[in-house]
Amino acid sequence: MCNNWPDFPISVLGATGGLIGDTVIICGGEDSNWNHVDECYSLTSEKATLVTHMSVARYGAASIVYNDNTLWVTGGAYHTSTEYVTMAGTMLGPDLPMALDGHAMVAINSASSMVIGGFTNDFSALTFFYDHNEGEWINGPSLMQARYSHAAGIVTDEVTDEHFVAATGGFGYLRFLDSTEILQDGEWVQGKIINTIS
Repeated sequence: MCNNWPDFPISVLGATGGLIGDTVIICGGEDSNWNHVDECYSLTSEKATLVTHMSVARYGAASIVYNDNTLWVTGGAYHTSTEYVTMAGTMLGPDLPMALDGHAMVAINSASSMVIGGFTNDFSALTFFYDHNEGEWINGPSLMQARYSHAAGIVTDEVTDEHFVAATGGFGYLRFLDSTEILQDGEWVQGKIINTIS
């Protein structure tokens, strides 16, 4: 049934989104006329629907699903602002420690999230934890390699069942990156990529 999904209403690059319940929410990006977009759409197997407009247009923003029913959208187009997007609208969130574009986010648990790398005036290796209970940002350990437009997530060690934050790929200092870093004991270590493509 996946081949019956509707087309997205606009051509867009650099959008962000997540799964709220059983509905995909996609926000922001840059359209085919190079305009930054402030729109958020819900996407189901039947239709794509405009849900809300964000407070600002965001290209290269990052997001996580927060409390299972909210998309927390951060930065993008060098904004420090963030906002919480729900099916009912948006609400301003806490400002980032710095303006960021092309960064990544990870939900560590219900009380803590992490912003990783990105671009402000230069490629960034900085990371920040956000304490949702205290409402404050805490400096995290710097990446080994500054990264922009990279991916990040939680990985599980199959032997020990431990969970780790991993950051991989992206762009840094005029080259595409094929490296992975894993956050272990409060510092980033080089990860290993096993090539499974034959």
